[in-house]
Amino acid sequence: MVTELQKHVASITHAIFQIRDMFADPSAVKFHEVHEEMERLEAALNAKAFIDASFAYTAERDGAGRLVGAKYANAYFKERMGLSSRECYDRLARGRDLFAEPELPPEPEDAPEDLFGGEHPETEEERRAREAEEAAARRRREEERAKEQEKARAEQEKARGHANTISAAKQEAIRQELDKLLDAAKGARPRLLAEALGAAEHRDLKDLRATVRRWVDEENRKHRQPQNPNAGMEKRGVDIGPAGADGLIDIHVKATRGDAALLKALLDKGLAPNSNIPKGIDDYRSPRQRMYDQLITVLKSYDDTLKSDTRGAASLVISVTPEDIANGDGTTLFSTNTGIDVTAFDIVRLGTDGATEFLLTFRSDSQEPLNYYRSERMASIGQRIALLAMQGVCSWAGCSAPITECEAHHILAWIQGGNTDIGNLTALCRQHHRCNNDARDNAFNTSHMEYDPGTARAGLRRPNGDLVFNDSDGARHAAGARLRRRGAEPGATSAPTPGPEPPSGEPAATLPRPFPFGPDGPPF
Repeated sequence: MVTELQKHVASITHAIFQIRDMFADPSAVKFHEVHEEMERLEAALNAKAFIDASFAYTAERDGAGRLVGAKYANAYFKERMGLSSRECYDRLARGRDLFAEPELPPEPEDAPEDLFGGEHPETEEERRAREAEEAAARRRREEERAKEQEKARAEQEKARGHANTISAAKQEAIRQELDKLLDAAKGARPRLLAEALGAAEHRDLKDLRATVRRWVDEENRKHRQPQNPNAGMEKRGVDIGPAGADGLIDIHVKATRGDAALLKALLDKGLAPNSNIPKGIDDYRSPRQRMYDQLITVLKSYDDTLKSDTRGAASLVISVTPEDIANGDGTTLFSTNTGIDVTAFDIVRLGTDGATEFLLTFRSDSQEPLNYYRSERMASIGQRIALLAMQGVCSWAGCSAPITECEAHHILAWIQGGNTDIGNLTALCRQHHRCNNDARDNAFNTSHMEYDPGTARAGLRRPNGDLVFNDSDGARHAAGARLRRRGAEPGATSAPTPGPEPPSGEPAATLPRPFPFGPDGPPF
């Protein structure tokens, strides 16, 4: 099979490059001469979505993550194929849908036994009769479940037959809608998948998505009130997207009806003109802008309420260097522990009145952070702030997870005698923290974190011996990385400073911190 696959891949690769060269100069291409062949090519390439799903299932089944020193297959697809997290998830999910054993809803729990034995003790004959009836009931349930499983496999086989000709975009849309099935309705997934892939052959993407959404809603409705008043709660959530070209960020909230009603009632109070702004100012805001301002007012009110008891509701840490303050302007972006960069105007809008100040300082002679030492296992607030300044994001090569999603990791494991010293700590996201080989022996082709004594940077030691540093955008724009680059400029012997060094024990720079820490420290 391998030899045959090599032959086909070589043939397809050669043909694709040949077609690319034919289209290199669009002025030499006539639409009426090529459109039919391009339609045939597009139809043929739809089969790649099926191949991708099958390969993803195979990769997950056979532990492809080990090929790149990780535990999970998505790391393989990210590193070897350059896929995004979303593409990895989609391929793996479609692979499970089409090839893994279909998932059935959990069996209902048996009714609790009568702990008091009813009005009179159970006789031996009654006990044997009850046990026989329970055994028969279990056999019936097992037979019914086996039939459901067989039916699900048949639906899955039907889905595979349709998937050969359906584009990846349509398959992704179907998968996204099927993911909205309640846990109690998952048994319908193979059937809905087969029906959706069949419908995809004659529906456009928008219509297909709407159709599958209606089917999912109908199936979910069977498991909602009055049968299960809490059905749907597992789907609640908040998603915060990346910053757009306009500097704004999309936030998507999936809420229960009751919580949505409460949120709307609170926001509607801000719809009145001149709400949330000083009196006497003309209000030219749109209704949507007034609702947004009301939401921010509600959040700040919540934080103010908790300040007296817990010193704040959240921790927003802003990473800067002295030069950033001295040379920054209205467009300068400052890194934060949330992965969202903010401007000076954002900091002012957040408000700093009465906020405790925190500082991020570096040694001017080596660009290394101040050394916070602890003998305890848990990293201190100061050490976590230093990690933010040094790294900005997870230190695993290629990762861009913000510090709020990271855990403090001991380079030399605590259990092996490693101290909780800043020189033995680095921040890793939860996924890569689990991937790290604490034994540091590269067993089973795994990787581990090490510090490079020459640069004081945490790097990923690959099984082949290479020490690879994180060069993602977030890592490159951390305060420590910027200072390293400035120190590497021709003629630079130390990090530039806007003024004289402060006396020993005093801060080199202070940071406005809109949200004070709670009693347990930062949320990362």
